[in-house]
Amino acid sequence: MRGVMNKDVLTKDVRDLVQAYNTDGVVVVRNVLTAYWLEALRHAVDHELQKGRRYFANRNMRMEGGVFLDFCLNSGIGRIAADLANARCSSLIFDHIFAKEAGTKTRTGWHTDQPYWPISGPIMTTWIALDPVDDDNGALEFIPGSHAWGKKYRPFKTGKNGEFLEYFKLDDPQYSDMPDFEAERERHTMVSWDLQPGDLLAFDGFMVHSAKGNRTSTRPRRGYAIRFATEGATYQPDQGVAEWLEDETLQPGDAFASVKFPLVYQADLL
Repeated sequence: MRGVMNKDVLTKDVRDLVQAYNTDGVVVVRNVLTAYWLEALRHAVDHELQKGRRYFANRNMRMEGGVFLDFCLNSGIGRIAADLANARCSSLIFDHIFAKEAGTKTRTGWHTDQPYWPISGPIMTTWIALDPVDDDNGALEFIPGSHAWGKKYRPFKTGKNGEFLEYFKLDDPQYSDMPDFEAERERHTMVSWDLQPGDLLAFDGFMVHSAKGNRTSTRPRRGYAIRFATEGATYQPDQGVAEWLEDETLQPGDAFASVKFPLVYQADLL
């Protein structure tokens, strides 16, 4: 694999979206990827999907090197995340493939991400569309402003296609039971966007969100997500259920950056 060329570094200016991100907890950024990265990520994702893992298990591919690691560290995506968060730095948590094949009608349950992970403070997911995305093949839905509710909703275990199975942390008082947002749709404002390949959704770790099923018979929906901790995020091992994100080199309250979770962007060094 060749190294990143200057023309392939992502240079999208997102400063006009900072206020919307702060207020709503989610924004769409159009046409982020270069042609090189779109093709490289599509090819790399297809290779991973051939391994046949369950829906949420296609993660941390960057640990294997290659295209995923190169994109996470060298494409400029970390600067975009920091700019949207109005932060001076961002560190890599992990990357994740979300592929809903044609005919996968299961809705991904309403949830928030951050309660699963040993992190306190600001984190962001950048979710990149590798296919056209719309209501028919699995568009993501969000409840704008829900990141500011101050709720830490209980994490839950999912099935092969992302469906709800059972809750974790039933006796842990730091978590709240999650309402049935699908049954309460009329009580909430819910937003989604049609996406073109190369578009990006950025959303806060406490954002309430879901994804529709893929009702089509011919159109896959491939998404590639990178999770970032931004300025002010700290390591909190008493939170979360993802033991694979624990880091023995960090102490509770340390800034969330280490060899395992590398600093991807820091404005002061540029």
